[in-house]
Amino acid sequence: MTAFSTESQQTWQRLFPTQAWWKTSAWKLVILAVLAGLLLAIMFLISLMVVDLFDNHGRLVLTSEELQVAGDLFGDSLGVTTPTVTTNLSETIVLEDRGILATLWHFRDRLWTRPLIQLYQQMPALQQNSSALVVLLLAGAVVGLLRGLTLSGCRLISARVGIRSADQFRRSLHRQAMRLGPSDLLDEKVNEAYKLFVNDTAVIRDGVSAYVYRLGLHPITLTVLTLLAVITSPRLFMQMLFPLLGCWLLVERERTRNTQAKRLAEAEAEHRTNVLAESLLKTRLIRGYSMEPFESEQFTRHLEQSSKATITFRKRDVFSRWLCWLLVLGCVLVIVLLMGIKVLLPADHSQHLQLSEITLLSLCFGFAYRPLAKLRQFRSLYKETALATERIERYLKHIPEVGQAVGAKFLDPLAKAITFENVTYAANGKTLLDQLELKIPAGGMTVIASANPLEARAMLYMLPRFLEPQNGRVLIDGEDIAWVTFESLRAETLYVGGPDPFFTGSVLDNITCGDDKYVLSDAIAAAKRVHAHNFIQRLPNGYETRLGEHGEQLDASEAYRLGLARAILRNPTLLILEEPENIESDEAKSMIDDAHDQVAQGRSVIIIPSRMHTIRKSDRIVLLYQGKVATMNTHSNLLSGNELYRHWEYTKFNVFRHMGGS
Repeated sequence: MTAFSTESQQTWQRLFPTQAWWKTSAWKLVILAVLAGLLLAIMFLISLMVVDLFDNHGRLVLTSEELQVAGDLFGDSLGVTTPTVTTNLSETIVLEDRGILATLWHFRDRLWTRPLIQLYQQMPALQQNSSALVVLLLAGAVVGLLRGLTLSGCRLISARVGIRSADQFRRSLHRQAMRLGPSDLLDEKVNEAYKLFVNDTAVIRDGVSAYVYRLGLHPITLTVLTLLAVITSPRLFMQMLFPLLGCWLLVERERTRNTQAKRLAEAEAEHRTNVLAESLLKTRLIRGYSMEPFESEQFTRHLEQSSKATITFRKRDVFSRWLCWLLVLGCVLVIVLLMGIKVLLPADHSQHLQLSEITLLSLCFGFAYRPLAKLRQFRSLYKETALATERIERYLKHIPEVGQAVGAKFLDPLAKAITFENVTYAANGKTLLDQLELKIPAGGMTVIASANPLEARAMLYMLPRFLEPQNGRVLIDGEDIAWVTFESLRAETLYVGGPDPFFTGSVLDNITCGDDKYVLSDAIAAAKRVHAHNFIQRLPNGYETRLGEHGEQLDASEAYRLGLARAILRNPTLLILEEPENIESDEAKSMIDDAHDQVAQGRSVIIIPSRMHTIRKSDRIVLLYQGKVATMNTHSNLLSGNELYRHWEYTKFNVFRHMGGS
C-alpha cells in the first residue's frame, strides 16, 4: 500500500470512522440495501417467469408418472385426474394454457418455488396464460416501484450523512474564520475560508454521501446477483464470469490509458498552438528586423509538427476505440456461444438450460456492471475527498493572532489619549509599521495619511484589536488594550468602512445587528442623523428590505452611511472611519460631510480619507512614511512646511489622477 493511500485512509478515519456507521443513520441504509437486493431478486424471478411463459406458451407435457407427482404437488389446481395404477406409464398428457404451471414444474426443486406453488393453487389468475401475464407484469411493476422507493430512501440517508459531515466542517470553518478573520489584513485567510466553505465542504458532502451509498448498497447488490446467478447455473456462471470480468478489466484499463494519453496530447497541442500563435503578437519585431523568411520557416516547421502529432493521437484514439469494441465483441460472441450451446442441448441433458434461465443470467451480469464501475471509482473518490478534508484541517490548525488575555479587565471609555509605543507589524514578510511612536489626543477628527493604505489600515486595525502588534503596545488612556476585555474595548471602539460595508439581511438587522435592545425607532433616529433614512425609505420594503445575496445592493456612499448609522446607534467614544473611494455625486459628498459633522460631536474620530474636503476639515493629520510617523500637524501647516506631505497630497488628489475627487 502506498504512502498516499495510507494517508488517505487515515484522513477518512478522521472524516468518517467506522463507528459513524452506527452513530449516524448510515446503518439504516444497509437494511434498505438488503431489502433492495431482495426486491431485485424478486424482479428477476418475475422476469424469468414472464420469459418462460413466452417460451412455452403455458404448455406442459407430462408422463403418467410425472402427472402423479404433479398432482401431489399442485393438487386440484392441476385440473387433471391423477392416473390409476393400471394406467400406461409411457403415456403423455399435454396441458395447455396453464399459466406459470410449466415454470413451477421445471423449477419445482428450487427453494423459491415453494411459496409460488401455494400462491398458484390459491390464485386462479395464475392458472391461465393471459391473466398470468397480467399478474406477473403488475407484480413486476409494483416490485420495481418498491425497489425505486427503497433506493430513494438509500439516497436520502446517504445525503443526510454527507450533509452532516459537511455541516460539521462548515461550523468549524465559521468559528475559525470568526477567530482569524479580523487579523487578516490582506483578506488572504478570509478568501481561503470562503473557498473551503463553498468548494471543499461540497466535495466532502458529495464524497461522504457517495461513499456511504456505494459501500452500503453495491456490495449487497453484487452478492444478491452472484447468489442468484450461482443458483441458476453454477457451471455457466463460472464460464461467463471470467470472460466478462477479463473483458471489463481490459476495456477499463485501455480507457484509462487512452484518457491519460488524451490529456497529454491536449497539453502538448496547446503548447504547440501557443508557439504557432506567438508570431501573431510579434509582428513588429519580425517585420522590423526583416525576419520573415526565418519566421516563415519556423512557423511551417512547428505547424507540420503540430499536425503530425494531432494525426498520430487521432490514430491512437481510433485504434483504442476499435480495440475496446473488438474486446467487447469477442466477449459477447463467447458468451452467446456458451449460452446458445446450453439452450440447444436436448431437454433431458444435464446441462440444458431454459431460455428464461439464460435471460436471468444475462440480467445478473448486466446489472452487475454499474455497481462494479462505481466501486472501481473508489480510489479517485478517496483521493479527492481526502485532499479536501486535509485542506480544511490545515486551515483549522491556524492559531489566531489575537486572543483575550486571562483575567482581562474592563476598559473605561476614551477620555485622554491613544498611544502607540514602539509598534511593529509585518505582513507577508513586508514591514508595514516600524517601531511606530504616536500619541493622538482624545476628541476631534484625526486623519491618517499614508502612501501605502495598508500601513494606515494596519495601524487602525490595532485599536479594536483586529490586529496585534508584533512588538510594542497600544494604550488607551495609559491602559494596554492587550489586557482588557474584547467586550469593553469594542463597545467603545467601532470601525466603519473598508471591505465589510454590510451583511446579507434586512436593513434593520444591518443597523441593529440583531440586538434586541434596539427597536425600529432607534434605527430610524440613527439613520436620520447620518442621512441614510431617505435612501432606505426608497428601497422596496424600507427597513425590511433584504440586502446582499439575492437582495438589494447599495452604492459606496449608501453602504458607508448605513455603517455610520450602525455605529452611531451604539454611541462609541472612538470612531474609526475608512472613507469610500469613488463617490460620484455632489449630493452624496455633501451628505457624507454632514454625517461626519454629526458623528464627530462629543467623540474622537480617526479617519482614512479619500477626499480633500475631509482632510481640510480635520483637526490634525498624521503622516505615515515607511511605517513610521513622519509628522503630525494641521493641513495648512503641513502644506506649507512639509515637502513629503505635499508630495502625498499631489499624488493622491491631483486632478489628472483623480478627477472630481475634491
